Amino acid sequence: MKILNKLLIGALSTIFLANLANAQTTVCYKNNWDTPSTIESIPLEGDVCEGKYSLNDMKKDGWNVLDIKIDSDQNKLSYKYFLVKGAVTNNEINTLATNNSSNFTIRPLGVKIENIQNNKSTINIGNLIVGSSGIVVHVYDNDKRLIVSNAKVIESNANSSIVEFFDFNDLKQDAIPTSNKKVQINDILVLNYMYQSSLVIAPTQETFKIVRSNFKYNNFLHSDLFAAQLKFDSQPFPSKKDIQNFAIKQNIGTIFVVANKKVHVLDSKTFEKLASYDIPYKNEDFSMPFYSRVEKIDTDLFTLNFSIPFIGESKPKTYEAYYKNILGLN
Repeated sequence: MKILNKLLIGALSTIFLANLANAQTTVCYKNNWDTPSTIESIPLEGDVCEGKYSLNDMKKDGWNVLDIKIDSDQNKLSYKYFLVKGAVTNNEINTLATNNSSNFTIRPLGVKIENIQNNKSTINIGNLIVGSSGIVVHVYDNDKRLIVSNAKVIESNANSSIVEFFDFNDLKQDAIPTSNKKVQINDILVLNYMYQSSLVIAPTQETFKIVRSNFKYNNFLHSDLFAAQLKFDSQPFPSKKDIQNFAIKQNIGTIFVVANKKVHVLDSKTFEKLASYDIPYKNEDFSMPFYSRVEKIDTDLFTLNFSIPFIGESKPKTYEAYYKNILGLN
């Protein structure tokens, strides 16, 4: 069974602590609340909130939500917000210029499932990015949690969104029993799950460093590890499926791909684009498959992936053309 411990969501915040040395932090909370749609406008308890200030008030005062923990008990939800002030966030990018209208964020968003129809649910959170994903958590025995499904946003407007459920196979192991439990009313939907855990695919060391330095709250797995896996598999030209499988296996939520003078942020489970940012670099004869310190990755003819795009059936495309094809930018 895919069981999470008591710190399922709250533990996600720990990877950020190294970036908060020069920032103010606080925790505000609200216990036993039964109307999720109003949680951001009601006064919260805590050191700074003091039962007087809502989450919206805190945001207006310059606080940003670093993480959120949500617990469920007897059909009521308890929220705990980890807030930070005075630190760089994804919206404060000093080198990359945003050119997308969607409100991309790596912070988890939690809401209770209140309806289910045809394997879908309508939630009272609007302006979500279509293609973003999350998990559904079933809470039992008060403090135990079980992931019962993946979920992805398929529609969104200003007031609400529709999510569709699909199988959670991230932790699939033959030696570990799985659960047949389905999504139920009052389960917890956690969107943007593991979005802070990321992989960068970039053409040069310079672009690799630019991306990492501008997304300080993301925990980037070094591309050397992906290259090493490709070398082990004798696969010098990763397909879309190769990238997805590696990311999911490593519990990576977002993939940053540099191509076409932009860095494209992809959801690892849906491979949908969540955001894109302009990034300056010169067009050069970049090495394939991407920047890494792993030496040449040779092809094993017995395991060659024949779905890889080729030019004139003789050699792989250049870095730019190759990833533009994978991203559907051609």
